[in-house]
Amino acid sequence: MLLGSRIYFTDIKAKMTHLGAGAILTSILFMVGCSAIPKRIDTSLVNCSGIGYPLSHCILAPDVEMLDLSYNSIRIIQQQSFQNFTKLKKLFLQFNHITDIEPGSFSKNSELRYLDLSNNFLHDISALPFNHLQSLTHLDITNNMFDTADFGAEINKLQNLYSLHFGNARLSSLKSNSLSALRGIPLKEVYLVTGDLQVYEPGTLNALQNVEKLSFDFQFGQKVQLLIELFNDIPTTTTTLEILNSDLVKNAGGADLFSPLKKSKITTLVAQNITIDDSLVTHLLNFVLSSKINELFLKAIRMDGVGKWEIVPVPSDQISLRKLHIINVDNPNFYRFYSLDYLLDIFTQLTELTILEGNLFYVPCEVSKVMTSLRYLDISQNLLQESTFIPKDCTPPFPNLKTLIVSKNKFSNLPKFSTLLSKMENLSSISACHNSLELQEGSACNWPQTMTHINFSHNNLKSSVFGCLPESLESLDLSYNSITTVPNLKGLRNLHEVFLTANIIVSFPEIPLGHSLKFLHINHNKIQNLNIHSLQSLDLAELKFSNNPFECFCAVQSVSNYVQQTQTVILDWPDQYRCDRPQKFKGQVIQFLKFSPIECKIPLFVGVLLACVVLLLAVCIMLCIKYNITWYIRTLYLWLKAKRGHSINLEEHRFEYNAFISYSEHDASWVKNKLLVQLENSDPPFHICIHERDFKPGKSIINNIIDCISKSYKTIFILSKHFVQSEWCHYELFFAHQQVFDDKKDSLILLLLEPIPKNSIPDRFCKLRKLMNRNTYLEWPQNEFQQDFFWKRLKAVLNLDFHSCNSQVMQQEIVQESD
Repeated sequence: MLLGSRIYFTDIKAKMTHLGAGAILTSILFMVGCSAIPKRIDTSLVNCSGIGYPLSHCILAPDVEMLDLSYNSIRIIQQQSFQNFTKLKKLFLQFNHITDIEPGSFSKNSELRYLDLSNNFLHDISALPFNHLQSLTHLDITNNMFDTADFGAEINKLQNLYSLHFGNARLSSLKSNSLSALRGIPLKEVYLVTGDLQVYEPGTLNALQNVEKLSFDFQFGQKVQLLIELFNDIPTTTTTLEILNSDLVKNAGGADLFSPLKKSKITTLVAQNITIDDSLVTHLLNFVLSSKINELFLKAIRMDGVGKWEIVPVPSDQISLRKLHIINVDNPNFYRFYSLDYLLDIFTQLTELTILEGNLFYVPCEVSKVMTSLRYLDISQNLLQESTFIPKDCTPPFPNLKTLIVSKNKFSNLPKFSTLLSKMENLSSISACHNSLELQEGSACNWPQTMTHINFSHNNLKSSVFGCLPESLESLDLSYNSITTVPNLKGLRNLHEVFLTANIIVSFPEIPLGHSLKFLHINHNKIQNLNIHSLQSLDLAELKFSNNPFECFCAVQSVSNYVQQTQTVILDWPDQYRCDRPQKFKGQVIQFLKFSPIECKIPLFVGVLLACVVLLLAVCIMLCIKYNITWYIRTLYLWLKAKRGHSINLEEHRFEYNAFISYSEHDASWVKNKLLVQLENSDPPFHICIHERDFKPGKSIINNIIDCISKSYKTIFILSKHFVQSEWCHYELFFAHQQVFDDKKDSLILLLLEPIPKNSIPDRFCKLRKLMNRNTYLEWPQNEFQQDFFWKRLKAVLNLDFHSCNSQVMQQEIVQESD
């Protein structure tokens, strides 16, 4: 809510005419009911305005309390029309085609309090059936087809009638007995409409002795005396008088129309939509200054004058006028105006001054200095600037002013503007919305120490404005500016209201703990993410952050949880809180979003995944340790590395040895004393390779092993308990087994020197287990007779195809050399 609007309407609403309130209510109901389809709001309120009723159906419940049938095609009100609605309290029938109301039509509506029959075609005002409407407090029958204002006796049955609106443009006479039927009714407000009044009999208004507010919407031609006589009859109880819609210049002819009112007790005078000139202004002001009037409204005034007013001097302490409201005065001769210094005494006593839409561009210093009683000043919708509002050397202007409203003017420089305001030592509230205020970087502001409320909405201010605000501030409205960030509000400890609607703020404001902020509006900005911890730390009474481009990821669910749990009133929730990104959620209401657990609990998901990976690695490591997989990988790597080395040519396939002997050092004596003796002393002798004798110096052991295995036709493994415990024997077995796959031949000979229980073979010798299960092996016999047979078998295996293989290789080499 705009600060200025809040202050203004709070002060003014008590003075609104009952007609204005009724017109506003009727307009609202009409706007709500403009659709062609009737719309039921609830069982107590039914709006069927403007639907073509009764040709179109209107759904009515028996317990309806408020019924709007305005702007329809109703022609007659019958006895049964409203007899079922016994709880009806308000009935709107304006702007229909009603020509007749049957007797007893409202016999069942004893609770009806508000009835509007205006703008219809009723002809006989005396025949209206009011005898059953004992609870009626407001009746409007203006702008019907009545030719007279002669009420029938039934109007006197309305003993609770508080407000009466009657008359029309056809009414041209008011006779002394016209309103006599109104005697005894406790009327407080009367609104009277006439046409070109031709007859007025003195004493006609005597029937309205209890009326406190009279509103005259009349025309009286050239018979100005009629108006004077009418003013003479103003009841002494009347405290508020409204003069509406009259061209007083055309009809009054310079006569003093207001002199009869000097004896009245009027305290509030409203002149709206009238035409006046200098002569009439003179009479009006002389009357006002010498009367008991303390509040004067001049609205939509057409003035033909230059300010030449012959005002009778009145001591300022005898002037009752305290509140002056000048709204939308049209004066084409304003530039020719005389100086109004002679009116300074009027301003001295004013406590409230409103000048709206008056093309005001200058406030004289003397005027501002003499207005020592002024507390409220509204000069919105004018042409004021920093240089013309208060002269530079004018001190002190408006010394006791509390509230200043200068909306929709031409102010542009905030530091200069604040310096002007600093001269008003008691100023506490300023509203300067809809100006062009700007603040240059590094500029300083100077404020009254009493400043508590600021409304700078609809300007050109940026984030730097927060460094140019008074510490005493309690309420701040910076809506509709160009603010991008809100700094820490630590320096504004007294601030309890902040309105930041429709800026370009990208992050939620940083509010320090223990701050007094209670109301925060930050809707229609560019906030994508909310810090839920910041929200939870705030002790707000009201929060509004709707219509921001929210990013709807998992964290946004915490916002919904916060709204459900907090005691803070969240405005516009949930309909105006929608997603902008990602695209799949665009336009969806945040409250109804659903996310999968994987999307929303990523840390937990990652933790579980890492735990699974660690567990899997642990299992793999345990398996590797148990089955010596790392040993096999390392050995395979050494094998591949050796094969790719330049020191070994594995493609030659020239066998230099019949066999390579792989054995443990513990079995070396048996190999040297028995195996080598048998094989190398044979005829022809076998070429045997053993590591102790035949490994080439300078080569790595791995390369020597692979080289010897590759150049040997067979590889003999001397298996014993010591063999399975030897690391190097295991290497030799592995490389020999790889050679089997490379050469696609059976080159392995297993010689079991002693029995080896399979359960004694280590796990890493799984390859040995497979070979012993799959291959035939030679077993060394302890019986000497069987040993001869053992050597024959071994020699036969070693000799088999050895020479043929060598001869084939030799032939292949000869062919290659000849090529």
